[in-house]
Amino acid sequence: MPGERHGRLVEYAPQALDDLGGIFDLIAADSGPARAEAYVMRIERRCELLDQFPRAGREVRWLRRGLRVLGFERRVVIAYVVRTDRVVVQRVLYGGRVVVAG
Repeated sequence: MPGERHGRLVEYAPQALDDLGGIFDLIAADSGPARAEAYVMRIERRCELLDQFPRAGREVRWLRRGLRVLGFERRVVIAYVVRTDRVVVQRVLYGGRVVVAG
């Protein structure tokens, strides 16, 4: 049935939203806002597919129990956790950007 949800809700942690904004800014500075928006939208569409395929990523227990990572277009790593009723995207790491651990 159209509009009916069969999977989990996908949520974004505040840091993941900051990551997406940073990716947009970085790409927009080099290639313009239209290209940056299209790229971030593709990332978001991939994240939204986690509602149907929550175990698509590889689990990295050595880093954090329950954390899964999924590569996207060879430049992005999506880090997320699967909960009973939702998938929470924790980080969206871009290969062209320096990440400082906090």
